Amino acid sequence: MDAHYCYFADYEILVGGRFIVWGQTTLDYAPGEPGRFDPAELLDRIRRQAAREHGVERDEVRVRNLSRLL
Repeated sequence: MDAHYCYFADYEILVGGRFIVWGQTTLDYAPGEPGRFDPAELLDRIRRQAAREHGVERDEVRVRNLSRLL
């Protein structure tokens, strides 16, 4: 059985030195290889997802809180 995890993230987006968006998102994350959980990959996917939703760059998204859901 492949492991996957569900996460809830609270984030903010900073553009031009100002916070323009605060939001939340969820992510169903499955490691690329069984047993190889990568926290950096998880954060990157969440930041990319939020950036895509708001039409900004990934580096403009700052995750404020991350929780794993059961």
